[in-house]
Amino acid sequence: MHPRTRSAPAGPAAVVIPTRGDHERLRVTLACLAAQTGAPGHRVVVVDDNDPAGPGAEGLAGLLGEARDWLPLRVVPGPGRGRAAARNAGAAAAEGVDWLVFLDADVIVGPGFLAAYAEAVAPDCFLHGRMRELPTSVRLLGEVADAPPETVRELAAGLGDPAAPPDRNPRRRTVANALERAVEAMADGTVPDIAPWLGLIGANSAVPWALWRESGGFDEEFGRVWGCEDLELGLRLHDLGARRRLVPGAFGVHLSHARPDRWEQHDRNLARFAELHPRPSVRALTALLGPEGSPERYAEAVLAVTAGAP
Repeated sequence: MHPRTRSAPAGPAAVVIPTRGDHERLRVTLACLAAQTGAPGHRVVVVDDNDPAGPGAEGLAGLLGEARDWLPLRVVPGPGRGRAAARNAGAAAAEGVDWLVFLDADVIVGPGFLAAYAEAVAPDCFLHGRMRELPTSVRLLGEVADAPPETVRELAAGLGDPAAPPDRNPRRRTVANALERAVEAMADGTVPDIAPWLGLIGANSAVPWALWRESGGFDEEFGRVWGCEDLELGLRLHDLGARRRLVPGAFGVHLSHARPDRWEQHDRNLARFAELHPRPSVRALTALLGPEGSPERYAEAVLAVTAGAP
């Protein structure tokens, strides 16, 4: 890749949100995006990957119709082949913007979310905002189920504000998962940066549109099995010469939900990821992305292989 130079200020952006299933969480995400302050021109592209005849189709259509009154929204049909294909469809539909934000349909963000990304965007970087999990998300969703968008934004504002003081209410307590802890620890030097490509997390990341296009986008062969399609794109972006940049102000809180077979699905996609890229930092991901995973175990596993240890 030829060296890139920073362009400033950031041009228009698109926030790409794939959705399939629970639209109550999506309502919270869209309400948060409607409250952005200091952000550059942007549009929100929702990729509807649901079955048009499915049980939630009517409710989703009503939500999206309502949300058009809150924010610049475009809805495109999803191909029904998984999150990689859905994100690619949204990014392709956003042609004409300078940069893309990939956000999941169950993430709370604060009013400075897009402004923080806009301040950090550069042609040679892929960006990741900090992420936390909200284990008690079901309670929050119950509180906002019938509330107007203004109330949703007020309830979510404290959680999505990176500058807000820690919430002492256990019902609002957030936690960082092992992947997020690893990205942050490698970025600040707490853990050796043994995977400088690790950082494009589809729930909350940004990339210049031209760089996304140059990379070929997300690998759609990961299909509808959950996990790794975003990390794999980050590795290819890094191989093209792009650098990871952590953007603490682009803070997101994931409305956690149960996925009973998550580790079985993740194991399948991890195996495919390692087959595509058989390098130590990929093969060792089992020490990070699993029920007992941790940044320290991951670093030890990678360093042991690279040092030639058995």
